[in-house]
Amino acid sequence: MTMGYRSTPKSGGSADISMNGEFTDPGVLGPEFVGKTIPMRTLIELDTPDNAVMEIYFYPPGRPELLADRVVLTRQK
Repeated sequence: MTMGYRSTPKSGGSADISMNGEFTDPGVLGPEFVGKTIPMRTLIELDTPDNAVMEIYFYPPGRPELLADRVVLTRQK
């Protein structure tokens, strides 16, 4: 499966990265969405040099935004 992303740079010095994209659903949202193109957004929040949060949101047609995954990354010293 391939996911494609496009990002628009933010102004104001924010370290957050927000990328919009889409994917062809293999069935993760249920059988009614198999083979359909689903809009998605990945948000990367760079809290500190040692901590980042990555969230993936799906936008299934006819349904509200869905938080699909959230990962907290912490650098080990």
